[in-house]
Amino acid sequence: MKCEMSSSFCQWLEINNFHLKVESALEKSLQMNHNLSLKEFYVLYFLSQEPEQKLKLQDLEGKVGLSQSAVSRLVSKFEAKGCGALERNVCEHDRRSIYTSLTETGAAKLKAAAATVEQVLTESFSEMPIQILFKQDDIQNK
Repeated sequence: MKCEMSSSFCQWLEINNFHLKVESALEKSLQMNHNLSLKEFYVLYFLSQEPEQKLKLQDLEGKVGLSQSAVSRLVSKFEAKGCGALERNVCEHDRRSIYTSLTETGAAKLKAAAATVEQVLTESFSEMPIQILFKQDDIQNK
């Protein structure tokens, strides 16, 4: 189907479509192989990137792309799975703040899931390399 809008808009549609396909493939593969949602994977990843492997819940919201209440529910649901990947702690300096931290179990779960994510991304990029998305305008106008 030929895009009838500006080339920038057509490129945006291609990028967005590619993103949705990759995100869906990641979600499906993580659920099937690791019993993790993509957002849960993001939580493990962002915690692993912190020096002490912990963050306040409100700091996670911007990184994961969810509201504070949605992050709180996500972490609670994650903890309810009983896998021991996360630990909640009250901040010693501000009792109103709650930290969640990555455990050794969580780090191992992240490592296993990261291999799956890498595999899905490699397969997805080989099917439609990201560089091609920016050349779609040339293809569509010929």
